[in-house]
Amino acid sequence: MADVAVHSDAVASCGPAPGSPADSPCGADGRRQWVAMTLPEPRDYAELLALEPHGPDTFVGVSPPYSWGRIYGGQVIAQALSAASSTVDDAHGVHSLHAYFILGGRLDEPVRYEVDRVRNGSSFLTRRVVARQSYGAILTLEASFHSPEDAPGVQTMVAPANVPGPETLPEEGWGFMLERRTVPYVHGTGRVLTWVRVDPSVGEDPVAQSCALALASDTSAVAAVRATHPQGDIPRERHNEVFMGASLDHAVWFHHPTRADEWLLLDFSCHFVGGARGLSIGHVFDREGLHVATIVQEALLRERRPAAAAPPPSAPD
Repeated sequence: MADVAVHSDAVASCGPAPGSPADSPCGADGRRQWVAMTLPEPRDYAELLALEPHGPDTFVGVSPPYSWGRIYGGQVIAQALSAASSTVDDAHGVHSLHAYFILGGRLDEPVRYEVDRVRNGSSFLTRRVVARQSYGAILTLEASFHSPEDAPGVQTMVAPANVPGPETLPEEGWGFMLERRTVPYVHGTGRVLTWVRVDPSVGEDPVAQSCALALASDTSAVAAVRATHPQGDIPRERHNEVFMGASLDHAVWFHHPTRADEWLLLDFSCHFVGGARGLSIGHVFDREGLHVATIVQEALLRERRPAAAAPPPSAPD
């Protein structure tokens, strides 16, 4: 794999941006500077999550060469959560995250993750992360961490019955890191079920497993919106021709520890389409039917004008 390098470049006015360390490097012209560095492209999930420390509460991560030409949004969420978790003690585990996608991430330079320790309480800790590249912030994320408490638990969501197993479905992932297998669905239902599994390099660390679930969570939500949209009944190969789609904001609630390197079922339903936006809610179940997480995502799904130029490929959803 080729290395990815980033060069010293002014990207923003200097001084602490919201959620960034106060000691971000500044040049003589008063603008934030990026330090030149070279990091190898990750070959599996473990290498993807191996962020490089780059100053106080600041980390740098890189991307594999995705075929659609931009960084997969789930990767930025996973790396941002990993950066936040690096500032949290082992007694607190993530229970929720909320992220906004701001700009598409470029593959030819690393991503800088700046962590703000918003609150350190005895039961809850809060972290804010800004993910930046040389042209500005590409994502903001807030995550809350909770110390486990002994209390009753009730599951009200039931896993769908008679769902074909992942072994019977074709692979739709990108060949490494994340496997995706979608259950055939009918347009107009607004519901998409997808099996996902991260590669075995995740390991036993519960933080790495939570980040792996975050990585997998940014898939199928846009598909559920398209399965509701009046113009969405088209072959998969025409998706990019008819629509311009992107994730706008994303939230995950982690209900139970789980293994993201074993098959999980994402059950997404679209709850709103309008104004070129759509809202999907997804429930994540393990193979025993345990409701391990809930995902909410708002996505942009804009119809392209007939005279538009040929669109670039987008991440599979």
